[in-house]
Amino acid sequence: MINITTNQLAEILAQDSNINLYDLRTPIEFASGHIPDSHNLPFEELKYFNDPKNETYYFICRSGDLSHHVCQLLKSKGYNNLINISDGILNWKGKIQSIN
Repeated sequence: MINITTNQLAEILAQDSNINLYDLRTPIEFASGHIPDSHNLPFEELKYFNDPKNETYYFICRSGDLSHHVCQLLKSKGYNNLINISDGILNWKGKIQSIN
């Protein structure tokens, strides 16, 4: 697992907006505002996560704690390319998309 900040995530997204970015917050939190092109994967639905193990995945939550935990959990299930956004959506300064 690699830890990066939201500033580093912004730099990555500026180069390639087509990354596997998962937002672990609830659907209501996600709808109120999320990073464009991110996918909502509430923690309760993590048991259904079965994406290919050789891909790179970025995880973000509100503060970085849950995403860190999820990366550790997925690592124990054989996923190796896991990126934790350590400071969470609370520190995101980029564009936000909401679902109206």
